[in-house]
Amino acid sequence: MNTYIPSKDELQKAISEAVEAAVTSKLPEIISKVTRKSYYTIDEVAEILSVTRRHLQYLRDTNQISFVQHGRKVYFKAEDLEAFFDDNYIEGGV
Repeated sequence: MNTYIPSKDELQKAISEAVEAAVTSKLPEIISKVTRKSYYTIDEVAEILSVTRRHLQYLRDTNQISFVQHGRKVYFKAEDLEAFFDDNYIEGGV
């Protein structure tokens, strides 16, 4: 059985390429999460989803989308909006 031991330069190059690939694939997602708002209002979510306030109320009433309510104020967590999109994702056929 032959064992290959890479040189220091080869190992550094391999690690550098692996780190670059990982950062390139994950960096946009990380930046998006850091720069976006944590909570959205009804009007903001209605605009994001391109639905009316009434339809958004229907989604809340039927527990299709999670929300936070403090008195009369209603907010939606960014993670809950992502979960709503993921739950309703329909993959196209190729």
